[in-house]
Amino acid sequence: MEGHHTPTYGRSQAIPYGTVWSMSSPPPSTPGPTTPRADRLGPDDWTRAALHAIAENGTKSVSVERLARELGTTKGSFYWHFKDRPALIDAALARWERDFTDRVIEQLATIEDPRQRFRALLETTFTDQPGIVIDANLVADAGDPAVGAALERAARKRLAFVDRVFAQIGTPGGSDRALLAFSAYVGLAQLRRTAPLLTPKSRRVQAYIDNACACLLGEG
Repeated sequence: MEGHHTPTYGRSQAIPYGTVWSMSSPPPSTPGPTTPRADRLGPDDWTRAALHAIAENGTKSVSVERLARELGTTKGSFYWHFKDRPALIDAALARWERDFTDRVIEQLATIEDPRQRFRALLETTFTDQPGIVIDANLVADAGDPAVGAALERAARKRLAFVDRVFAQIGTPGGSDRALLAFSAYVGLAQLRRTAPLLTPKSRRVQAYIDNACACLLGEG
């Protein structure tokens, strides 16, 4: 992805992943239960299915019996790859962190202009995809030690990314302003999930992003 070099806040090039701070690849569509797949299933199939379940209703939706039924296999296939359900949750969280944080940071980092990089980050919050839901559902399960630890690791990586952007721009306030910007991003993503009618729509989106960039980057 090539970044823009103009000092204005023009619309940035879309990120191929179509993600909030999240998915590089959405969970697969649910396969039918009629064709046995045990001979073709691997751990990635189970972790993708687990993330699909988390997107529906949090970690409590991750049931070995249910996932086996949806994948068209038996619980025996699951235990071939995982010791138990907590092991599957750990694997799903690792995939979430890798796909929804590490790869997104790598993708955004290809935008040369740091201002456009920050704008692209804000634009992702207005992209409709499962990543928003997964993030929100994991936050709801933050009391679980494994989930809480994964959320903290991801938040540290995401904030460090925003901090680097602001350092490159040379924005007054440095890390404090970067934290404010990151908080605004997280709040907007959560608001789109919990109260979508309160967030900008259609033509108001670009005006909102323009104003947010001007304010947060200290150029308003």
